[in-house]
Amino acid sequence: MEVSAFTRDMAPPSARWMGMDLIEHDAERLFTRVSFQPNNDMINFGGVIQGGFLGAMMDDAMGFNTFISLGMKFSMATIDLHTQFLKAAPFGPITCEALITKAGKTIVFAEAKLFTAEDELVARATSSLKLRPFAGLQYDMKEAKDG
Repeated sequence: MEVSAFTRDMAPPSARWMGMDLIEHDAERLFTRVSFQPNNDMINFGGVIQGGFLGAMMDDAMGFNTFISLGMKFSMATIDLHTQFLKAAPFGPITCEALITKAGKTIVFAEAKLFTAEDELVARATSSLKLRPFAGLQYDMKEAKDG
C-alpha cells in the first residue's frame, strides 16, 4: 500500500487546518507518525496550545492510522476518546504517534501519544472507532481548499 505519496492536500479539512503531514507508516505494526503545524488560532490565554486542539490532533492521527492501516477500505467514527494531558504544549510543531491496539470486524481500539519538538510527551489518548465501509470522500475537495 502506497502512503508515502500522502500530502496535506489529500487530508480532510480538519487535519489540513491543523497542518497534519505523514512522517512514517509501518503497516506491520499498524503504526503511524504524523506531524502537526499548529496555527495561531490554537493558542489559549496561557500562550500554549489549547487542550481541545491537542485532543483533535490525536483523534485525527488515530483515525488516519486506522484508515491507512486497514487498507483504506473503511471510514470511521470515534465513539469514545479518553485523553490525558501531562503538561502544557508550547506553541510549535507537534508530533503524534498512533497505534491500533486491536482491530475487530466493526470496532478498532487505538492509542496515541503527542510530543513537542523537543520530544517531550505532552498528552496521550485511547479511542474506540466504529468502522463503516469507505464510500469515498464525503466533501468537495475543491470547495474545501477554496473555502
